[in-house]
Amino acid sequence: MFKKQLLRTMCEKIKIPFVYCYRHVSVVDNCHWRHTVVSVEPGRSHELDACILSTVNEMEKKIIKIIIIGAGTSGFAAASKLISNGFENVTILEAENRIGGRVHTIEYGANVLDMGAQWCHGEEGNVVYDMAKDKNLLSSNVPRYDSIEFVRSNGEKVPQNITDKLGNLMDELLDRDDKREEKSDYQGSFGNYIAERYFRALRSDKFNDIDVNLQREAFEWFHRYRNMYIACDSWYEVSGRDYIEYWDCPGDLLLNWKDKGYTTVFNLLQNKIPVGSEKPIDIESRVLLNKEVTKITYNASNAKPNTKVLCSDGSEHYCDHLICTMSLGVLKNRHWTLFEPPLPRHKIDSIESMGFGTVDKIYVEFKKSFWNADWEGISFLWNPEQLKEIHKDSVNGPWLMETLGFYTVSFQPNILCGWITGNAARKMELVGEHDVKLGVEKVLRMFLKNYGQFNVKNVFCTKWSSNPHFLGSYTYYSLNADAVGASTDSLAEPILHRNSKPLIQFAGEATHAHYYSTVHGAVETGWREAQRIIDSYKSTSIEKDIPKLKL
Repeated sequence: MFKKQLLRTMCEKIKIPFVYCYRHVSVVDNCHWRHTVVSVEPGRSHELDACILSTVNEMEKKIIKIIIIGAGTSGFAAASKLISNGFENVTILEAENRIGGRVHTIEYGANVLDMGAQWCHGEEGNVVYDMAKDKNLLSSNVPRYDSIEFVRSNGEKVPQNITDKLGNLMDELLDRDDKREEKSDYQGSFGNYIAERYFRALRSDKFNDIDVNLQREAFEWFHRYRNMYIACDSWYEVSGRDYIEYWDCPGDLLLNWKDKGYTTVFNLLQNKIPVGSEKPIDIESRVLLNKEVTKITYNASNAKPNTKVLCSDGSEHYCDHLICTMSLGVLKNRHWTLFEPPLPRHKIDSIESMGFGTVDKIYVEFKKSFWNADWEGISFLWNPEQLKEIHKDSVNGPWLMETLGFYTVSFQPNILCGWITGNAARKMELVGEHDVKLGVEKVLRMFLKNYGQFNVKNVFCTKWSSNPHFLGSYTYYSLNADAVGASTDSLAEPILHRNSKPLIQFAGEATHAHYYSTVHGAVETGWREAQRIIDSYKSTSIEKDIPKLKL
């Protein structure tokens, strides 16, 4: 009776007289329609066909279960698009006790601090910028990092003309559009390419006024800076391909979120800014916190897709589609025990060989600022004498000498932010907060001896590597990836069910072809995987499940 009434309703919807049932219509299993019979006015059966397909499509959207692992930007982006397109049974499993992933904004001091992602990088082609640009959410960041202030570890400030000369040289070497084919064809690491050309250039008369020791100290700073930019331990392990494959978005690369922080992006993804402008999409209520996934069991050959997800608290969850947004660091560490059966070999090769490094921040709060409004911070150049002294500190020595420098923070008048990467960052994460504070005070006294008196109130740092739910910061192309032909495209490739619908999918910054390491890249990949599911349920995709209807 229900089937007959539903078909009658569909006929009325498209204004076709409902006559007498006599033909078979087999529809997809999820909707449990089998051997239903209907007749329509001659010549108009195609309209009923289309209506049936559309109705089945909408019914399936309400029935199928989708699980997203990770409540970061890619997970939220996927959920937002799916819900907007009528998929109602969407659940996000989040291992942390908060949403955000590697976007983590905290309230502190005069404003907020971003412990993870901090800036909207670029404008043209940046989907995060597109969401925010007309809502008065972004402003150009201070500091700009355009005018470097080099200070040597003996407290000596490097003359600005020398600093600018060295900085301009490095900018030329790093220009992606300059000698693009040469960079792409270079057989060696990104670091080797830069080192060869840097020291070759310094042999010219243009640079003969720069002390050889200063040339080396500046080079090591540029090395640390690029390590921070790329998230590698050393640019000598980075493929030249990384510099070609990665795309910058034209425009301001350092747009901050004023007094709100990067967590604002989650309200944008839920249509909550400005209030009342669009119908909000409720994603947060679909997030289950403290749900660390320990096992994903799937079978692409089953008659019906049914993936089992086991969490550390013993809870079990089942779904038709699973989107995994775990960091590449977690996949590296756990893919063998996480997936049953194991992932395909080519995907394992990409997981294991793509680079995934650590970038940490060291926030230093002062009782009172000692700098003026125009000062943006200092960059550390180490000479051998002070390095020897630092090495004597068995607790802090192994990481302090890799600190990039300390810089002002927008909307935080009494706070400086230091940057540290790679193995040094991982070592710092193992040191207690009190010892980190002592180490930071020591190095600041060393470099700021000519800046007057200052009093440190508090020091705290991020710990992205030691957090088991991230195990690092973001992705890059390594020489190992080149050796095995690994790519972000391979990381993004889904595992399909035998019905050709996606079964296990992968999203997150590591799966973007050109915007890996960025939030806008993560958002795009969430949308991409949501669209993959949406496309698999469009009417054309289920026509094969319904025999041609003939009168």
